[in-house]
Amino acid sequence: MDQSLRQEFNWLFSEEGKSLVLQVEAGFRDGSNALTINKRLRKKTTPVRAAIVIEQALLRMRGLKKFACADQMFFTRRGLEQSTSLQIARYKATRFREVRNVADICCGVGGDLIALAARAVSGVNTVGIDADELTAAIAGHNLSGVGLFNASVRHQTFEETDLAEFDGIHIDPDRRTKSRTVRGDFFQPKLSDVYAALSADQTVAIKVAPATPAHDSMPESVQREWIGDNRECKQQVLWSGPKTSKPRQTTATIVASSGKVFTYSADAERVEADRMTSAAAMGESIFEPHAVVLASGLMSSLAEDVGLQPVSGFADYLTGSMIQKTPLLSEYKIAEMLKLDLKHISAALRKFMVGEIIVKKRGVEQEVYNQISRLKVAGENRATVIATRHLRRRVAFITNVEARN
Repeated sequence: MDQSLRQEFNWLFSEEGKSLVLQVEAGFRDGSNALTINKRLRKKTTPVRAAIVIEQALLRMRGLKKFACADQMFFTRRGLEQSTSLQIARYKATRFREVRNVADICCGVGGDLIALAARAVSGVNTVGIDADELTAAIAGHNLSGVGLFNASVRHQTFEETDLAEFDGIHIDPDRRTKSRTVRGDFFQPKLSDVYAALSADQTVAIKVAPATPAHDSMPESVQREWIGDNRECKQQVLWSGPKTSKPRQTTATIVASSGKVFTYSADAERVEADRMTSAAAMGESIFEPHAVVLASGLMSSLAEDVGLQPVSGFADYLTGSMIQKTPLLSEYKIAEMLKLDLKHISAALRKFMVGEIIVKKRGVEQEVYNQISRLKVAGENRATVIATRHLRRRVAFITNVEARN
């Protein structure tokens, strides 16, 4: 790390620096703009420090979406972008609950590290490890900032780390070494190097991008889990070792904002083999799989288990009479099915007195979505318009018609 940058961040971590960051946060919340705040700051400190303080305040405000404790944390832009939200990190940490000595390698600013350090086991040892000196320093301050003093952080590389001292490993390889990648051969460290350095006795979680494909180095017993929140698929985790709950299975998991977890698993062989035929007739509803279901390839097996069929082979919607409800599928009650034509859709919206629409589309062009979104509507109800295909026909569904609040 550049010596001058080290000094500036050491100052930022001081009581004076922390106090100024809190003051700037309060200023932003009160409606002050960055220019006004910068003028005030430059009466108290140097221009460089003023810029660092403003950036930290803005990053903390953005960080609240991932961390309720963001006001007590420090970030870099990249560190915040790549960090695991505390809600998802806590879920992953539950799978290390019975593991005593855990290393969080490539720990970043400490999203997963904080959750691992707080896991419900007495006498646990948790160590964060990062090759970047500033990032490691930030992770250490974030631990103490949220009141966790039972963990430590080391500034060292994966190659310099003696993995034998740990019976649990969480690792988030760098996927932006030159440009963003989903290929394990270009991670830093490489996926093959990670697995080569591990023992069969270690419980391992490797965080990778949702689109990362299977790799030859993955053990046969690996459990691939796609994890998301209420709206998005956030990451894929490769689980292996003695504490793997569902070896050789593919899993889709939602961690809701309440902290409640919803999960579905199927044998990897079944996921690869599943081929479902499209529904000949529509049911009363359309079901939209969550992004974790689509990313994991579990749509067909999940549909089969709950009694549904694809609307078509061109789009990822399901229909039928669902025999078992699951938060992994969002339901849209069909009010009318019609030809994908703007005049027909507009007439149907008038009929149902719709004044507010949400548009969804799969299997049709983006321009279709844009055209429907621009329709002028006026009425006391709201509805969701789904543009897609049924069998080989382009169709639109008016769904979830209800009174506006």
